[in-house]
Amino acid sequence: MSDFSVEGMSAPCSTSVPPVGVPRLLSFAFVLGAFALGTSENVIAGVLPRLSEAFAVPVSDVGLLVTAYAGTAVIAGPVLALLTARMPLRRLTITAIVVYAAGTVLAVCAPTYPLLMAARIVTGALHTPVLVAFMLTALRLAPAEQRGRTVGRITLGLGVATVIGVPIGNALSETLGWQWTFALIAVLVGFTLLIVFAVFPDDRTPRGETGRRSLRVLTRRSVNGGVAMSALAGLGAMTLLTFAVPFLTNTGIREKTVAPLLLVYGAACLAGNVLGGRLADHGLSKALTMTLTGTGLALLVAGLISGSTVGAVAGLALVGLTYFSTFPPLNTWIATHADGVAPDLALAVNSSAFNIGIAAAGWLGGTTLTAGLSAAHLPYLGLGAVISAVVVSILLRSDREAPAARSQPPRLPEHDQPC
Repeated sequence: MSDFSVEGMSAPCSTSVPPVGVPRLLSFAFVLGAFALGTSENVIAGVLPRLSEAFAVPVSDVGLLVTAYAGTAVIAGPVLALLTARMPLRRLTITAIVVYAAGTVLAVCAPTYPLLMAARIVTGALHTPVLVAFMLTALRLAPAEQRGRTVGRITLGLGVATVIGVPIGNALSETLGWQWTFALIAVLVGFTLLIVFAVFPDDRTPRGETGRRSLRVLTRRSVNGGVAMSALAGLGAMTLLTFAVPFLTNTGIREKTVAPLLLVYGAACLAGNVLGGRLADHGLSKALTMTLTGTGLALLVAGLISGSTVGAVAGLALVGLTYFSTFPPLNTWIATHADGVAPDLALAVNSSAFNIGIAAAGWLGGTTLTAGLSAAHLPYLGLGAVISAVVVSILLRSDREAPAARSQPPRLPEHDQPC
């Protein structure tokens, strides 16, 4: 049975009830959980010195904790999506959060570096399944005209984690010890679990195919195109955003004054996420082309005005605004166009492609800076990738394979429809 109804398909009951939206408490749990996972994923970079001192290992080795989390998420996400395709969403979500919480508690109590590494591998493995379960449930409950904004709230939690969660975690590490950083994340995950356990719907509707048949989703042109757009956009924008600090200090700003300026960038990212959700609800394919085109133009402008402090800050904020606006339409596109086959697998693969794009951006930017290229030229490095993503979005707008343009509000599970 399909999660998203398509025009011409009717519910088995004559009086189906359209979704009325995600309950506020459940929506809060999704945002809180995304905030906790986003903080956990990114906070290590800020506590590297404290962990190095605590475990008497080089900072370079501690940096592998970041690689372990991200690398495990890239590989484990699609694998677990295949293995758990038969699990009802409620059971899958609760199980994944419980295991994630256990991994986080292990990080708090880890007496040795290998155990902390094990904790990062466990949490990294469950990162994608939790977020995918959140998105699929939100899309099932949201009316068609609010899907983009609904997904946007979840990705907003990830954005807020970068802007607020990571600095708070770093401050806790400096004042109370690195364990308190993971303790905070454990508390947030615990609260998320309690709310999910209390209000998560017991929806046993099949999400699509299982086993080898679910791999058919990866043959859909629209799904492959969405995955490609995620990877290309990440590569293009993050070539600059990963190196925001050298981009700003290149104009003569002292490194100590960079942090307040990054708040401007962070606010722009959050605003972009909200904007992207609203654009997606007014036309999904148009939103993709608009936000990706905006990201390309923003990179071009950022390069042109990067010679001054005000220009660099404005350019960085503009790229953050436009790039983060791509998140809601991209995730909504993937889930909708994977309808009836394997939306969870498609979203997991998309997440992996997104992280691969970011990793490639880090390599590209780092390599060119090491070779002596000025940080002012970083925006131009990603232009080709973003332009390619725009081309893909334009080609897909005429693609009749996927049902997005013909979709109606998602059906409720049969047990929630009065017959």
